[in-house]
Amino acid sequence: MDIPKCESCGKIAQYKCAVDGKYVCCECARFVAVSKKHLAKPSRLNIEIKVLDKMKQDPKERTIFEALEDLTGCPPPEKIDLEKEWKPWPRYVYGHKQYNVKTMAVYVDGEPAGYLDFLFTMDPEEVMSIQFWEMAIHPKFQGAGLFSAMIEKLKETAKENNVKRLYVSHENDNLPAIIANYMLGGKILYVRDVYKGKKARFGIPRRNDLIFLYKLEKKRTHPVESLISLISRCFI
Repeated sequence: MDIPKCESCGKIAQYKCAVDGKYVCCECARFVAVSKKHLAKPSRLNIEIKVLDKMKQDPKERTIFEALEDLTGCPPPEKIDLEKEWKPWPRYVYGHKQYNVKTMAVYVDGEPAGYLDFLFTMDPEEVMSIQFWEMAIHPKFQGAGLFSAMIEKLKETAKENNVKRLYVSHENDNLPAIIANYMLGGKILYVRDVYKGKKARFGIPRRNDLIFLYKLEKKRTHPVESLISLISRCFI
């Protein structure tokens, strides 16, 4: 996996500039209005998504995907160690078998490009939902539709398991994630104050977590399918 460096300061970069395509870290990047004519058209990529049990994933591969989380964090990390095996926090959800955490591993032409962890749980309104978190996309592949592809895959997974909601939280300075969730159908459920206002991404003070909720449409069933399902239940 490539470790991109900021063209401005030399630190590890979290983003790719939408105008010139150069890598930039979260401290040097700024969020400003840009004419769409200046934006490069995203190229079509060969995207593959695998849904795996997080703790059964190949350790070496899991370590590479987890390194993406460190790489895209803010403030920029001093270094990325691709040799040190990732270990879950003992008191976090990964350490509890009953949660059965899943991971969505995304590849572009066979190269690890992004990931997202999720589990089935009750949301803040006590409705069975899919909670997702710890997501990251390598700057090389940002703006190419990987996050949209992951959300669509989550929606499919939810419908297959008769789950009607997705939810996620983001820091208030994570503007790309906030806008992406709005664009893909998420709505703010509530905001919680958890930070002290220290400047973070794009020079924005980090003060809050924004909790987004996706309410999914019920899957439409053909009348014949409904009848077959009803008959099957009567005889099983």
